[in-house]
Amino acid sequence: MSERGAPESAETLRGGSAATPTTQVTRAAHRRSVERWFVARGVPQLIEGYSSEQAMDARATPFIGLWLVVGTIAFWGTRPDWSPTLNTLGVAATLAWMVVVWAAVARLRRRPATLRPRTFDLPDIAVLALMPALPAAVIAGTPREALTAVLGALSGIGVVYVVVGFGLAEIGRWAAGRLGQELAGVARLLAGTLPLLLILVVFLLFAAELWEAAHELRGVELAAVLALLFAVASLLIVATFSAELGRLEDRMDWHVILSEAAGTPAAGLIHAVHDRDRGTAPLSAFERMNLVFLALFNQLLPAAFVAVTVAAALVIFGLLVLPGALLESWIGAPVRVVAEFHVLGESRTLSAELLTVSGLLSGIVGLYFTGLEVTDPTYRGEHLGRTVSEVGRLLAARAVYRAAGPAAEEPAADEPRPDERGSNGRPAGTPHPPEAAFSSSARSRRPVSRSNRGS
Repeated sequence: MSERGAPESAETLRGGSAATPTTQVTRAAHRRSVERWFVARGVPQLIEGYSSEQAMDARATPFIGLWLVVGTIAFWGTRPDWSPTLNTLGVAATLAWMVVVWAAVARLRRRPATLRPRTFDLPDIAVLALMPALPAAVIAGTPREALTAVLGALSGIGVVYVVVGFGLAEIGRWAAGRLGQELAGVARLLAGTLPLLLILVVFLLFAAELWEAAHELRGVELAAVLALLFAVASLLIVATFSAELGRLEDRMDWHVILSEAAGTPAAGLIHAVHDRDRGTAPLSAFERMNLVFLALFNQLLPAAFVAVTVAAALVIFGLLVLPGALLESWIGAPVRVVAEFHVLGESRTLSAELLTVSGLLSGIVGLYFTGLEVTDPTYRGEHLGRTVSEVGRLLAARAVYRAAGPAAEEPAADEPRPDERGSNGRPAGTPHPPEAAFSSSARSRRPVSRSNRGS
């Protein structure tokens, strides 16, 4: 039997079952490091077991609770014609009602009255959605508000699971960090394409028909047009990236995998990969969608930055060269004034029409910029190419992480022994750490320790 800290035997290196406790603990530490790296880059679905029902519910629970509180304050427990005192009482009564209902249902189902069961089943989701219905109907004075509250609660819960399940917050933080690194490339792309594009944009800025349309366009209609431009840009990115992802998967042999993984936290697991003749596990639907979201954020964020920059420039340009009297002559009606102020000794009017026209034209510029990012050979390598390269490293790290397999881990010095744990493997009331909650080394696949076999 090997001593702790002894080197691996030849049998272990060939993929045998002999492995020292130190080797297993080290492998588990490397796996946790890889999992933290996946989360930091917004691809938590690459973690083994992350999309299991229990893991997803554990991460979503606090956000579901937060949504119920926010929804109560913003919608279900208040009325715009009530005084602050009445609204405060309405919020308190609604929250108290939801707590009582949840506790009563938990008692009927013979479960602890906590918001964090091991998993949320369909009855749990139904109860969460129905809880605000009665208070909302009573406070609003109309039964229709009950249906609105149920749909709102369900929509919020759905958004929570999408954001948590695909790591959208982590993707956003990572993409925002990369935006600062890519500003030089964005500036070069703008310098090469924007002058000609601005000539067209400025020409349209003096088209009377566009201002007439902007005068008739309302906020909801403007939002729908911008959403359409956003959808077209997203479809363009998804179609292009999906083809690139397929090519990445096709060329992922072990020579490429080991080369790409060498610069990632998965490098510490390369020595534990023995069966390199076996192919890599195909991406699941959730993993593929997570990578698509990553590409969307990475490509849309620079385009959104360009669109906002162009919109600000157009607003400033319009304030300087398009006085309110000229706009009224084009529109044939008074403009909708947002603000009035003096610039360079003259009165200037910031109108809703100017904001609408600037938004429309900047949205078109953003769509054009997105097309250049993903289709133009001159700029594709610098923008989409970086995203594809990063995804290649992620896939390589995933292949090594999966092939190395889970490792049994000794309890840490400050970790309770098996006989001190609750039924969920943790001390009562102790939440999952964000990076360890989904660690495959902490799952039920772990071999039962000797101290626990007799229990």
